[in-house]
Amino acid sequence: MVDRMSRKPQVPWRVFLTCWLAYTVFWTPYIVREHFPAMTLAERGSLNVAPYIGWTEDIFRAPNGGGYINNNPGASMVGAIPLVLLRPLLKTVDDWNQRRVRTIVSSSGEGKTFARMAAEGREFYFLLVAFVTVALVMAPVTAATVAYLCSKLIGAGVPAPSAAWAALLYGLGTPVFFRTGYLNHNLLVADAGLVAFLMLWDPAGKALAPARAAAAGLLAGFAFLCDYSGAVVIAVMFLYIWMRSAGQPLSRRWRTLAAFAAGVIPAVTALAIYQAWAFGAPARPSQYYMAPTVPTSRGYRGIDWPSPALLWANFFDPRFGLFATCPLLMLAFAAPFLTRVRYRMPRREMWVLLAYFALFVLFCSANQYSWLQTSTGFRYLVPVVPALALLAVQVGQALPRPMRWMLSGAALVQSFIIAAAHQSDVLLAASALMRNQVELPWMIRLRATGLPVNWLWPVVTFLVLALAVALIWRNPQLRRAPAGPGAPSRNRPVRPVPN
Repeated sequence: MVDRMSRKPQVPWRVFLTCWLAYTVFWTPYIVREHFPAMTLAERGSLNVAPYIGWTEDIFRAPNGGGYINNNPGASMVGAIPLVLLRPLLKTVDDWNQRRVRTIVSSSGEGKTFARMAAEGREFYFLLVAFVTVALVMAPVTAATVAYLCSKLIGAGVPAPSAAWAALLYGLGTPVFFRTGYLNHNLLVADAGLVAFLMLWDPAGKALAPARAAAAGLLAGFAFLCDYSGAVVIAVMFLYIWMRSAGQPLSRRWRTLAAFAAGVIPAVTALAIYQAWAFGAPARPSQYYMAPTVPTSRGYRGIDWPSPALLWANFFDPRFGLFATCPLLMLAFAAPFLTRVRYRMPRREMWVLLAYFALFVLFCSANQYSWLQTSTGFRYLVPVVPALALLAVQVGQALPRPMRWMLSGAALVQSFIIAAAHQSDVLLAASALMRNQVELPWMIRLRATGLPVNWLWPVVTFLVLALAVALIWRNPQLRRAPAGPGAPSRNRPVRPVPN
């Protein structure tokens, strides 16, 4: 028993390594707007991306003459960390790349950004930047979030195998997998929101410590620094803290809320300072200064009244719809009606998650930028995926075991297909994979640079990945891990997710 208990903390680490490996192997070689400030921070110590004006429509010239991306800088600031640390290596590759004889085989279908990289002799530099920001930012951050979810479930009394399976289903069987392909602010908002919620939640119902509230505030503030939709994270976490503090002396309740606010303030202040430096107005977002497109000319800089058509598209459009990308998540809406399941979210926390979902959906149905997701696939509603996944897995307990396995398997297959092809439309993704002989996007891009990529590349890659995952999970003790001491009785509503 002691040996088995000592092995239980290894389970979240195995979840982390599994997700990190999968995310890293499925990285995509695409440079997006968040990369450019990250690169200029590493190259010049500035968020001014004027040297890259013209590389993408998401960079515009500001009133002060500088160049800036049309979004908050949080993701770029985090993405810059490994680029700064690895600057000597990146500079060496960049210098070699520019001296290298051009051997571009073809850039057809690879986009104008890649064509420009190749024309300037920087394609390998940009490919390395894309890989580093996935392997050392998106993959570890999201894998750590999934592992923390697993650890929290085990701490709530869920058996380790069930907790690991629920966490892995969230991390690899939902669009979270797809969105880790490159530096993406929406997924960082999702990670920050989920960790903040889990940090505030206590299965035993212990009083919330101000230190935890402050840490959750830091995460919620970071979400806001990444994107203005982070305001939803701040609002819901504030509400949750107020609810969690009910019954405490009023002075302690306000002290806990003040700690949360103190955690939020640094990131909000950093955003105001950035906007004052870049645009001369601390309260005006970057979208105020960019040239509007057809969708974003509506309302105030693209924020209009909620649109039923956009709401429907955000849910079901095959190019970027939430439920078109992962139908399994629709099970979540049955959660309020099912009480006779072994592991379930407490009623208060369940309604907090549903409120979180509703507010994000409302925000995204008013945000006309959501129509632009056709270029990059599902992403605006990524922050709601963790909430729906927790409730969907809870509902899954009420289904017959064969159906649970079938739905879980279908979700994993769909997720792997869209991640492998990096297309949200699963039919188009499957067609692209067959056409490209199951080559991943980075393999296709490397062939375009002149490297001799052939059918062996995907075969070896997937075999090595499968072998690595098998080694991570080879210990049979996981299957016999106990539920933990003090596990609540069968029908007490204190724990999420199923067997």
